Amino acid sequence: MKNGSLRLQRPREHGAATLIVVMVLFFLISMVAAYTSRNLIFEQKTSANQLRSTMASEAAEAGLQWALGLLNSGRISASCLPSANVADTTFRQRYLSIDGTTGHITPTTKMPSGQALTPSCVFNGASWNCSCPVNGDPAPALPAASAVLPAYRVRFTTHPAPARRMLVRIEVNGCTVYSETCLKFDDGAGTDNEGRAYAAAYLTLKGAVTSTPVAAVTARGNLNLGGAAAAFYNTNAKASGITVHTGGATTLVGLSLHTIAGSPAAGSVVDNDNALTFGGFPLAERPDSMFVSTFGMARTTYRDQPGALQIDCSATCTTSEIQSAATANPGRILWANGSVLFDAGGDVGSATEPVALVATGNVQFSGAATQFYGLIYSQAASWVTAGNGSVLGAVIGEGDIAGNATTTVAYDLGILDLLRYRTGSFVIVPGTWKDF
Repeated sequence: MKNGSLRLQRPREHGAATLIVVMVLFFLISMVAAYTSRNLIFEQKTSANQLRSTMASEAAEAGLQWALGLLNSGRISASCLPSANVADTTFRQRYLSIDGTTGHITPTTKMPSGQALTPSCVFNGASWNCSCPVNGDPAPALPAASAVLPAYRVRFTTHPAPARRMLVRIEVNGCTVYSETCLKFDDGAGTDNEGRAYAAAYLTLKGAVTSTPVAAVTARGNLNLGGAAAAFYNTNAKASGITVHTGGATTLVGLSLHTIAGSPAAGSVVDNDNALTFGGFPLAERPDSMFVSTFGMARTTYRDQPGALQIDCSATCTTSEIQSAATANPGRILWANGSVLFDAGGDVGSATEPVALVATGNVQFSGAATQFYGLIYSQAASWVTAGNGSVLGAVIGEGDIAGNATTTVAYDLGILDLLRYRTGSFVIVPGTWKDF
């Protein structure tokens, strides 16, 4: 050893490479975490957008079904709720004008601007607040909550082809918030972070009567009023002039028949018509053939359609019950489960709002004179008539017509056309629904 001493050596440093590796791993883990977080945020935004899009689509579809339901309901208030006030109109009367001779449908508009009326609704968290304006902009009560509360707006437009004006287009905008920018038609658009959807379809009216009767009184079987002095009229030169049309025998004793001027009264009776007995149909189909040929569908389907109002007449309905139902539900069919006795005077229906009354039993008139506007159809095997009321339109018996009624029946083609074109159920035309 030099200088008699030892040189101490510093130990070599270790771990620098490990530190670098650890830092690289931390960097990679941070990148993976950031990428994963980015995907989570993206998925969260996508899910939120999908939720709002679905809510808007469901709101638009709900609006379409809501409007279709109201078209087949009775009178409504300004908030679109059922109303017993005769000053209130139905949804159908409020937004559609239907020509009673052609069936052409024209949406009503705001005056004097001519813009479309747009009933609207918004969800308040528990139920829907709606507005059905007669002439003006919708103004539903807006919810105070700031949560996602969907809304929809409805309008009707005319079919572009004049030959197809028996169809009307319904359009619905659905949004996840009640916003004029989002809900308005033509140039509307969804706002930031909110969903907007559209649904549309063509609607048409399935009339109360498919095959208009040609006579004042029609019976599938026999007609015999036992010599009662009933009076039957069919004097319109544009009509058939037929007063009585039966599949069986007609007993003319006591009847007063009035037909087109210059034609013999006896010549206005067409009886023993095999077409009314449906002899060429399979035996199992014959019982329902009269009903189907008149109304265009099976009786259960007709009874259960949305535009038909079923009335419990098992204890025999009275004049006031039928009057109340007809007054509250213009444009709807009245289906009486049982018999009807018009036991008090007064009008049922009117020349502009006639009634289609289908009874499973008899329809009779008591001593008080009642004026019935529309069509009466009895499903009784033998319609035992009574009383001295009057019918302006037509009557049909699914079986025999008997009894001793002194009823006056005056055939009115105009009223029957109103039942064909303005009374019944609105339905979606198959294949016309779209959401774009």
